[in-house]
Amino acid sequence: MATILSGNTNPRGIPHVAFIDSVESTLAATTDGTVETLIGAFNELHQKFKILEGHKARTKMSMKQKIPEITKTLQLVEHLKAKHEAEEDFMSHYSLSEMIYGRATITPTGNVCLWLGANVMVEYPYDEALDILTLSLKNAKLRKDICDEDLDMLRDQIITVEVNMARVFNYDVKRRRDEKKPEAGAIEA
Repeated sequence: MATILSGNTNPRGIPHVAFIDSVESTLAATTDGTVETLIGAFNELHQKFKILEGHKARTKMSMKQKIPEITKTLQLVEHLKAKHEAEEDFMSHYSLSEMIYGRATITPTGNVCLWLGANVMVEYPYDEALDILTLSLKNAKLRKDICDEDLDMLRDQIITVEVNMARVFNYDVKRRRDEKKPEAGAIEA
């Protein structure tokens, strides 16, 4: 496996695949020197990259859904804080369930409850809630950017693996064809 990796990794430890310039020298550097072993190693690496690509794509989709939710929550807390500082009540429409809404008059109290996940809700003063939501938004955007970077890198590595596999396979086909050709001086009956 070491002969097919360049030794470099990205900051999250995803390895870079070395492009094979010479199939013969790469085969000579493998443990048993067979094409099957080399293609098997490339196939295993390809599967690992595909699994990692799926994981990163799911994480990116999760962040794409969370960012608008966090942004809306942040705007809501800012609105509550502004109304609290102005000492104003306001009317609100809120969702009871899908497609069913209720109305209520809201008197801002200076505190807001935030869902932290895993069925945990914590009450915070407005300023603390804003700090937490701002940090969460920043982290979600950073994770999405990291996933974008990793996905681009993974796509490049997958393409390199596929090209290397094709080169090794084509080398093997050509080698077998050359072995089957009759000798130039041999007489055919």
